[in-house]
Amino acid sequence: MKLFSIVLATGLLITSALRAQDSPTREVGLRLTSFDSFGMVYKKKLDENTYRRYRLAFGNLGANFVQSNTMVAFSAGGAMGKEKRRNLTDKLQFIYGTELIASVSLNSSTSGSVTVDNGSGGVVTYTGSSLLLVTPSVGIGFVLGAQYNFNPRWYISAELIPSVTASGTFGNGTSFYSIQAGFNSNSAGITGAYRF
Repeated sequence: MKLFSIVLATGLLITSALRAQDSPTREVGLRLTSFDSFGMVYKKKLDENTYRRYRLAFGNLGANFVQSNTMVAFSAGGAMGKEKRRNLTDKLQFIYGTELIASVSLNSSTSGSVTVDNGSGGVVTYTGSSLLLVTPSVGIGFVLGAQYNFNPRWYISAELIPSVTASGTFGNGTSFYSIQAGFNSNSAGITGAYRF
């Protein structure tokens, strides 16, 4: 009987240790900021209720051909940060953290003009031939939101990411710099994610 008890206790310990290893440590999801703007989210568990988060915020490539002018625009951006979670109920969590946000855009025109967003709701237009403008941007975002866990594998979250960014536009002998602090509709998003 004593041998049976030892075997049973050992079996229970091994089973619970194996079950603990099955706990999901990664998450992947789709984040929508509007019906025409979305990005991918990947999160890796660092500690209990602490995650490293990566967002591919956007990527665009466009080309326009108007008579003898070819205009090409490319942009890409993403964010990396740390997210913490606090339980509000058994299924609802408060999420908060910070992100480092970076992006770059390239605009080119063989002849004509290129219009670039100045970051404060306006635009700057450059004219000439063989224009190439590069706009790098870096900033910090503050994550605030709530997450509802449907089950151990699926959840949905709503979050706001107000940010402060600095950018510069360079090319063809001109440059301008800007600093923006933003809290707008692009800072709000809904994410559906799967844990694995």
